[in-house]
Amino acid sequence: MDRRNVGGAVFANILIPTDGSAGASRGAEYGLDIAAKYGATVHVLYVIDEAVRGETPGLSTDELAFERWEEEAEDAIDAVVERAEEVAVDVVTECVRGQPYRAILDYADAHDVDLIVMGLHGRSEIRRPLIGSTTNRVLRSAKVPVLPV
Repeated sequence: MDRRNVGGAVFANILIPTDGSAGASRGAEYGLDIAAKYGATVHVLYVIDEAVRGETPGLSTDELAFERWEEEAEDAIDAVVERAEEVAVDVVTECVRGQPYRAILDYADAHDVDLIVMGLHGRSEIRRPLIGSTTNRVLRSAKVPVLPV
């Protein structure tokens, strides 16, 4: 596939973190538009936040809770994948557990991501002013360009 050069940068892999929120959906729309325009592969990542939801469960009721959260993750990922299919963009998906900003940065490093496109606010950051803490941490720490939407 031909990768087009944009201002000296080549976008071959675009990471779109999602949590199913309205902010993440806006980020996904922008990321998919960029990927479609420049022939990039989209990586859709959902992070189950262990700080909010607990660490790896040991009890069966906790395991059921994680199964439910993983189902929520699948729904959020599937929404982005469906839109990607509409605009004919190749997609790679993954769901991980961890601290969201750290997981996003680790994924970007491990998968040669050229651009991260993410919503200004996710599900846990809806009431915070200006820019969410996850987005802010990714902006400050990423080795690649970050487009907050």
